[in-house]
Amino acid sequence: MSRNCRPRGQTDPVLRCARCGACAPVDLTSSAAEGWTGTWEAGRLAQILCPLCQTPLEHAAAEANGAEVAVARAEGGTFLPDPVLCITGTMEDPGTVLYGRAHLQRISAAGRAEHLSVQELPDGARCVPVTGGVVVYLPGQRAAP
Repeated sequence: MSRNCRPRGQTDPVLRCARCGACAPVDLTSSAAEGWTGTWEAGRLAQILCPLCQTPLEHAAAEANGAEVAVARAEGGTFLPDPVLCITGTMEDPGTVLYGRAHLQRISAAGRAEHLSVQELPDGARCVPVTGGVVVYLPGQRAAP
């Protein structure tokens, strides 16, 4: 296995399996990334595992999480990966924090916000926390209880 996982010209960080060091596919949404899974802690990707290194329990948990997101999408929801802050209103005239208070606490303690996405949502939007992020339902969309 080559220790250099980065394709020529790529500047993004290289992700590797936490157990065997295998290089993760550059595009984690591609079919090449199918079967890879991640562990989220405090809204951040803590580690990733290749399909060969996952225990049966880890694989089952990843399948369940994937099914949860698939059902939410079928119901009209949109999955947003952590770290994300969902608010109503605007940055100039904020409303309510719907999701992401833990990220705000971490930012306050650390003094910096790395890769935080801010989503300005209309009044009536709902956010349902799921593993690795949140599913957003806009007003008028059916949302899981």
